[in-house]
Amino acid sequence: MNTLMDTGGIGGLIFSAGPMAKAVMVILFLFSVISWMIIFKKWRQLKGIEILGDTFIGDILRSSSLDKLIVRNNDDNGDPFLKMLFIARKEAAIRVKESRPMNVETIMSIKSVMQAVETEETTELGKKLSFLATTANAAPFIGLFGTVWGIMDSFREIGAKGTTSLAVVAPGISEALIATALGLATAIPAVLAYNYFMGRLRDITSKMENASIYILNHLTR
Repeated sequence: MNTLMDTGGIGGLIFSAGPMAKAVMVILFLFSVISWMIIFKKWRQLKGIEILGDTFIGDILRSSSLDKLIVRNNDDNGDPFLKMLFIARKEAAIRVKESRPMNVETIMSIKSVMQAVETEETTELGKKLSFLATTANAAPFIGLFGTVWGIMDSFREIGAKGTTSLAVVAPGISEALIATALGLATAIPAVLAYNYFMGRLRDITSKMENASIYILNHLTR
């Protein structure tokens, strides 16, 4: 017990850990830092896109024509909803210039163009989320590896000293379990954030699909 207290708590256990355990902890620390950077960035990004989507759908429902909506928004400014609007209007203008009727074929062509934009934008928004999934899956195993390695060192220490007293075993076991704790502390926020962001991404995709329907309704009037 005194030996454990002399280590200075968790910080002391980490400091006194062996080279392999420290390497595992450094890897987990890097995973954690990168994960939290992605979490904060994606939270701001997806929240901003959701606000843009709500604003766009509200505007298009209140607008009497797409031309008025386009005049009020001269540039998409990275807004995926406006990007869909501009490319759909451009595609429709080409059909009008070519004196082609707004038939089913034309509508499907415009719809496919908007779907391409939707796919491109959702893919862009989903970037780096795979790192969160990787962290959630890999971090516990990395921590477990550090724990197993630490327990092996503890058994070697027992064999070298020829004693199994708690004072000899406990510090090594504690150092080993720190790796598992860090692995779980890294993985849990990552898996929660990944599931949360995937849900937000599905909501944005749904908003983009609704926006494409409203755009087509305007074009076919």
